[in-house]
Amino acid sequence: MSTSAQNAAHGTEGQTGNVTQNRMHIHRKAIEDAKAVAKTAVGVLSMVAEATENVPYLGAVSKALTAFKGVLDEIIICKEDCKATINDAHEFKELLQKSEARWDLLESSGDGELRKEFDDLGRSILECLETLQALKVDSKRQRDRFKLLFKRDEVQASVGKCRERIRVAKEKFNTAVALDTNFMVHGLHKQHTSKKATQVLAPTVESTWHLRGEPLIFYGRESEVEHAVKLIVHQAPARVAILGTGGIGKTSIALTILHRPEVKALYGDRRCFVSCEAATTVDGVVRALIEALDSSKITSGLSPESTQRSLFHYLKSVTGIICLDNLETPWDADTVAVEEFLAEFAHLPFIALLITSRVTDTPLIAWSEPPLEPIMPFTLEAALQTWDAICSNHDEYALSLLKAVDCVPLAVTLLSRLARTETAMSIWARWEKERTGLIRTHGAEHRLNNLDISIDLSLRALGCQDAIDVLGVICIFHAIGLDDHEISKLDDALTNRLSLVRAITSLKQLSLIYTETGCDDVKHIHVLSPIRHYIQKHHVSDELFLTIADLVMQSYGFWPCRAIVEFGWNRQGRCRARCFELAISDPHLSLDVEMVFQAIERARELDPGPHIQSRLHRQLGWLLSVRGKHEDARSSFRMAIEHDEHLGDTRALFTDWTEWISICQVEFRDREDECQRLDEVQSAIHKAWDLGCNEDGVWNQGFRGYDKLAMAQHFVNEGRRKLHMPVIHRSNLFSDNDSTVWIDDIEAAYEQLVSTSPPPWNLSMTLQTIEASQGPLVC
Repeated sequence: MSTSAQNAAHGTEGQTGNVTQNRMHIHRKAIEDAKAVAKTAVGVLSMVAEATENVPYLGAVSKALTAFKGVLDEIIICKEDCKATINDAHEFKELLQKSEARWDLLESSGDGELRKEFDDLGRSILECLETLQALKVDSKRQRDRFKLLFKRDEVQASVGKCRERIRVAKEKFNTAVALDTNFMVHGLHKQHTSKKATQVLAPTVESTWHLRGEPLIFYGRESEVEHAVKLIVHQAPARVAILGTGGIGKTSIALTILHRPEVKALYGDRRCFVSCEAATTVDGVVRALIEALDSSKITSGLSPESTQRSLFHYLKSVTGIICLDNLETPWDADTVAVEEFLAEFAHLPFIALLITSRVTDTPLIAWSEPPLEPIMPFTLEAALQTWDAICSNHDEYALSLLKAVDCVPLAVTLLSRLARTETAMSIWARWEKERTGLIRTHGAEHRLNNLDISIDLSLRALGCQDAIDVLGVICIFHAIGLDDHEISKLDDALTNRLSLVRAITSLKQLSLIYTETGCDDVKHIHVLSPIRHYIQKHHVSDELFLTIADLVMQSYGFWPCRAIVEFGWNRQGRCRARCFELAISDPHLSLDVEMVFQAIERARELDPGPHIQSRLHRQLGWLLSVRGKHEDARSSFRMAIEHDEHLGDTRALFTDWTEWISICQVEFRDREDECQRLDEVQSAIHKAWDLGCNEDGVWNQGFRGYDKLAMAQHFVNEGRRKLHMPVIHRSNLFSDNDSTVWIDDIEAAYEQLVSTSPPPWNLSMTLQTIEASQGPLVC
């Protein structure tokens, strides 16, 4: 029966070559030939159910797909549906051809479900061809071709049914190929005892491969696990990479995948987990892998090359899945050799490959599609579930802690372990002082119980100080993230110091930074909180900070100065001074009451000197005055006065007093008699007149300073008149006793008077000067 079936299948081969080459019409012979091939396939498949020996049917189905494609390519209607079906048929035929070496094994397995799907596919192809023939798609008559246009729905339905059967058969075939002949997921019949079948079957593995237990606490990774499992089951042998920064949970995801029922059903005990953490060469990976496989059929103790050949010889004869965890360690140290090793690994016909790595620039092999996206932190819900599973419950401090570390899984785990012995409130207080230095547990220093060590491993993998400096720059601007325009501007400004673009590529490859689309639909570069705090504490030099601060001061308004200032408050020396200077000088920051308040608080703690504190209080006084908070504004200027008196800075004191006076004027404009400080204002005016002169007694505040004090004197005088009090000091702005007639050209009089003596001058002296230059004043 096997021989006749083979002859029947091969006898139709020549017929498939007769498909028409006329792209305008379909000849009857094309459909007849295709039908013959399809009938042969159906006939062969019908024989399989009752066969007592192997019946090769995959070749017949492959030929039927080829013939079917040829017919569809000629149909003049429903072109999009036909084209899509042609593509699917082509992909399936290519898949069949690639697996031709395993046809005997699959056909002899007795998988009834696989045979049934192919049987349904063959019948659907045949039915579709008969439908097309009945619709006279092969007719050359214009009338028939016109009528065909009205049969579009029937053609579309028939072709669509075939496409669906192709999809189902392809999926079933993928699963069958993935299954080892000893462990068929849908329950294989008893293995045949024929000589041929015995030769093809993979030898039974004499030992169980090493596999760590699955994580007992595992939340929030359902989508990543499902994605990987589908790739493993439906794209055998799959090549799957789990990528992401240190402490993000890659190993836990990999172990959970390996323990999933679908993967266990597929590979049984041949699921292997190998840590590459201690391996710095390919030879180290090979040794670790041989130890994990624990097979007597692998010859070790030879040269590294011979050992590797023995390993691959063994793996070619078995079916299984192998996970190489922390592959970045040997990949960084021995890149070329690891690339060659994985390229060889990728050619193993029955071994699925799973890797975890911090490096997103994976070796160039055919990874299963679509790949997993780099692993991101927990959702807050998953972080809370993890916290509660470790230390029973959470409160608002626990919530704050989880948010503070951006829900990075390793940080969540270590913090929740700390919460077993400390309260979350106590841990939060420590976090605000210690940051990432807090996130560790007892035991030997290791990346899994010390977050700083985990981060440092990634930094060492960079192998470039410039890249670490660029990461420091990004961490300084963490509040907003950096977009492409800002990166370009920074790159131009720092061109002689750093290469931002090249470094950013390296940082992305090691998952130390990530991009996120903001509300402005622009992508910004960000750094996870634990990495950011570690970098800010250990890897931002004073030189780098001052370079960025200088850049910001040269481009006020473009860069977020607040980020620079808040980052640099606690630094020493020039860095601290530069922060205070930015807080005072930047137009945006200097108008930010909260920032100025913050700067004053910092100044009290850090004591940057009376000069800085004076400027800060003066700036705060101006801001409060504009906001109508007059009493608070006067208090701020009083503080500035104290610092300036300590410094002996007469020019600053003149400014302080005139501003203090101006606040009173603004507050009681047109209500001078309500001001309870008229005498205090008068005293301040006298002080200001004195402060406006230099050591030689020469007035050095110009006409503007003179005019401000003269107007202040008028303010006091108006208040005294309203209170029926005598006017003692004249403002010299009016020519009459009641201050109703303004003196014309007072500035010209000022210029003449100031050349002879400093103000204030009495009214008669002012009037005489004006009369001498302009003639008698008319009142």
